[in-house]
Amino acid sequence: MDPDDLARIEQQLRSEARHDGIAHFVIGVAVFRDGRLLVVRRVADDYHGGMYELPGGGVESGETFAACVERELLEETGLRMRAVTDFLGGFDYATRTKAKVRKYTFVVEAQPGDVALAPGEHDAFAWIDADALDGLPMAPDMRETVSVLVDRV
Repeated sequence: MDPDDLARIEQQLRSEARHDGIAHFVIGVAVFRDGRLLVVRRVADDYHGGMYELPGGGVESGETFAACVERELLEETGLRMRAVTDFLGGFDYATRTKAKVRKYTFVVEAQPGDVALAPGEHDAFAWIDADALDGLPMAPDMRETVSVLVDRV
C-alpha cells in the first residue's frame, strides 16, 4: 500500500472516530506466512488471559497508524515489517479503563525471521488456517476478525 494512500486512510478514520466521540485507537497486525495467519496468546494473568489474538496494541500520542503497526509487530513478535498491504476495517469495544476504543486491523508483509514473543505479554503463538481456528480460545470480536482473514487465504 502506498504511504500516501495509508496516510489518507488514517486521516479519514481519525475524522470518523472524532465524529463518533472516539479518541483511543488500537491496531491489530495480520501477518501471513505460507498461507497461515500469525496469532499470539495473552499470558494467563492479563486481560483476556489465555486468549489468542492478532499482535498489536495501542496507538501512542502523536504516532501514526503505520508507525504503530511497525512498532507493535516488532515489539510483540520480533518480526520486522516490509510493508502494509491492506486495511481490513475496524470495530469498537470497551476496556477496563476506557469506555470507547476503536480497533483497526492492517495486513502486513513481514521480513523473514523467527517469532520472538514479548515476555510478560504473550506466552505462545501459532500460524493458523481456517481449520485451526475453532480449536483456539478467542474473544468473539477477535474470532470474527481472524475468521475473515483466514477465509481470505
